[in-house]
Amino acid sequence: MADASANAPLASGLLLIVLEKLTHGKYNMWHATVSSVLKGARLASYIRSMTAPTPEFLKDASTPADDKKPKPQPNPAYEKWIAEDHIVLGYLFNSLSKEVFGQVATTTTVAELWVAIQALYASQFWARVMSTRMALTTVTKGTLLVAEFFIKMKGLSNDMASARKKLEDEELVSFILTGLGEDFNSIVTAMASRVEPITVNELYAQLMAFEQCKEIHGGGLSHLSIWPPSSGGG
Repeated sequence: MADASANAPLASGLLLIVLEKLTHGKYNMWHATVSSVLKGARLASYIRSMTAPTPEFLKDASTPADDKKPKPQPNPAYEKWIAEDHIVLGYLFNSLSKEVFGQVATTTTVAELWVAIQALYASQFWARVMSTRMALTTVTKGTLLVAEFFIKMKGLSNDMASARKKLEDEELVSFILTGLGEDFNSIVTAMASRVEPITVNELYAQLMAFEQCKEIHGGGLSHLSIWPPSSGGG
């Protein structure tokens, strides 16, 4: 661990840093910011669960002549460690919303607080992943335009990514195709018969073109058996 006295000015400077409060929907942003600040201040070691303070008392190797037990001497390094740990603890407490703080306010060290926050959000991550995946399987285009539908689906995909469960293009494409509805049956059939997988961006371009053609033909393309139409000349 770095010398505590060398870190003192940096640790005190944490009190001047203002962060957006940690809420249930902003964990990743909070974690990235806090981790960066602590690493920059050379104080990231305090958040490790195995971190322990230096001994509270100095070891005395000498043995008194009267064979009496020597009086323990306070360890200055321990006092500095405790001081810095409380500075970081206060900084982290200040970065929490009232709702989150109320659930971890009884922690007394940085390591203990860090573990409590990780445990709190681990269960929330799972619930968030499950609810988002259910939304992906049930959301439908309905009366939305293709662009609007894509924004909605991409938003759900981003939610999965923020919960560290990023969707591959192939999986997101399947969710999008499932939610298109009967008006897009022909393009769904065409996509399902492809040999090579299609990317999300390619699918967006195809759907936009299909939608524009539908508008031009008054919806008449909804019953085509093949899409895209042949580009060959007559």
